[in-house]
Amino acid sequence: MKGVKKVVYDAWKNGTYPSSATKTLGIKIVELSEGRSLVEMMVDPKHHNMSATMHGGIMADIADAAMGIAIATTIAPQEDFTTMEMKISFFRPHIKGPLRAEGTVAKRGKRVAFTEAVLTNEQKQVVAKANGTWLFLNA
Repeated sequence: MKGVKKVVYDAWKNGTYPSSATKTLGIKIVELSEGRSLVEMMVDPKHHNMSATMHGGIMADIADAAMGIAIATTIAPQEDFTTMEMKISFFRPHIKGPLRAEGTVAKRGKRVAFTEAVLTNEQKQVVAKANGTWLFLNA
C-alpha cells in the first residue's frame, strides 16, 4: 500500500487507528519518532485465555504493531513492508489495564530490517520482549 508512513503519522496526530486490526484490539499510537513507536492498549477479560490472563497471541499482536509502526516511520512513499518472522518471549502474565509496547528499528537495510519490541505493564515491569525481521517491497 502506498503512503503507509503518512497513514501512521495521520493516525498518531488524529488519535485514530492506523489499521482495522489495531482498531479491533484498541491499539493506539502514544508516541512516534523516526525508527521508534510507543503503542498502548487497554486489556480486559475479552483479551483473556482460559487461565484468565492476557492471551499470548494478542500480546504478539501488540508487539507486531509496535514494530511495524516503527518500521513505517522509515519508509519512502513507494515502499511497503511485511513481517518475515517474529519471536516473542513472555516473562510475566498480564491481566488487566494498560499494556504498552515500544517498538524500535534495530537495523534497517535496503531489503530487510530488524526490529525489537518491549511490552510493559502499568508498573513498568517487562511483560514480554519480541524481535522481528521485515522485508521491504515496492508498493
